[in-house]
Amino acid sequence: MPIEATFAHPYNPPAELEQPLTREKSVVPSEKAGSTDASSIFALEDAYPDGGLRAWLVVFGCFLYACTVFGFGLNWGVLQDYYHTTMFPNTSLGVLSITVGLANFTMNGSSYLFGGLGDRFGYKRMIAISCALAYLCLLASAFATKVYQLFLFQGCLFGISQGIGMPLYYSLCSQWFLKKRGLATGIAVAGSGIGGGIETLIMRKLILKIGYRHTMIAFSTAHALIWIFAWFLIKERAHPGLNPAAKKRWLPRKINGTFFSVAFSMFFGVFGFLTPYYFSTTYTREMVPTLNPDSLLVTVPLIVMNFSLGIGRITAGRLADTFGATNMFFLSFFVGGMLQMIFWTLARSYAAILTFSILNGLIGSWFMSLLPVVCARMFGVEGLSTITGFMILANSPGQFAGSSISGIVLSSSGNNWAAVSLYSGSMQIVGAVCILYGKH
Repeated sequence: MPIEATFAHPYNPPAELEQPLTREKSVVPSEKAGSTDASSIFALEDAYPDGGLRAWLVVFGCFLYACTVFGFGLNWGVLQDYYHTTMFPNTSLGVLSITVGLANFTMNGSSYLFGGLGDRFGYKRMIAISCALAYLCLLASAFATKVYQLFLFQGCLFGISQGIGMPLYYSLCSQWFLKKRGLATGIAVAGSGIGGGIETLIMRKLILKIGYRHTMIAFSTAHALIWIFAWFLIKERAHPGLNPAAKKRWLPRKINGTFFSVAFSMFFGVFGFLTPYYFSTTYTREMVPTLNPDSLLVTVPLIVMNFSLGIGRITAGRLADTFGATNMFFLSFFVGGMLQMIFWTLARSYAAILTFSILNGLIGSWFMSLLPVVCARMFGVEGLSTITGFMILANSPGQFAGSSISGIVLSSSGNNWAAVSLYSGSMQIVGAVCILYGKH
């Protein structure tokens, strides 16, 4: 049988996983199936080099998708605050947050299926379907006048459209890079934070000047144009050692404690990750009542947090290439949880809120950009979007219920924000503890 090689062998001893990535060896099939000799073994980085213009164009294309598809989700705090104060003032934050909970749940819950379909039918084809559905959802939501319509168009359907493309954007860069895989993936995924910051800034201004409907029409149109341009930048790259006729797998060949440690880390940690993003605008307005509620200053902490997220994910990728992806993955959840439990709990002034936003964005979001790198190092790149999709699936309960639980905690505690920060921060700490098994 042909020998199937991977970038990072899934059977390496765990102790080797956190060593800085050097010249990995790979076995490439010889002309005679089933035979391997010394001449067929060589440094994979020589046969499959990092970078080049085409590779960085792929990174840029994935970056643009992240800026728009996932960046839109990170400006939900602006939309939620507008819905709560203007469109649906009699609807509680807990109910309104169900919209983004549904979007996150369907996005993450469907990623495993669509990641597998991408490995089987092609990344670009599935990404085109994702973009077409996302455009229709954004356009339809511009005409929403009822809360249930938000649940449908900005919740369920938009989440599915994101789920189609999410594991593919995250995994594509690993086909083009070996030594700089963390940096490349970090840059691509950083688009969600940078795009979220830009979109938050624009949406806040537009929604006050031209109204909700025209703002959503403008956003959907701009997104469609960017997606068309980005689609021509991305390209798949077949690994030279993989047998294209081999049966596609839905799970790694070897499932052990390391596999479950990553899955459980994602499951628990994400319950607390998004709370500061979704409640930042409301929190700032309540903690600093002297601010004009229509002023951009109310939204600045969220904007800063999103930009910091983008910068932080690029930094995380570079650090992962040097110190190990799983080490940085652990630090993301641990430090992010401590920042929420201590810093956010005590942040009552505008300056303190801004400082927390910067630190939380810089560090607390590393884990998401490192997820495909961790999966590639532990399980190999064969079927990477499928495996990444499974790990994204593991965080769908937290994506769905995390912000809603935060809203319930806030309401049931008599608007006690400390209870919210302690809850969300503690969940990230649990996520950090779970990944420790994969590091041993």
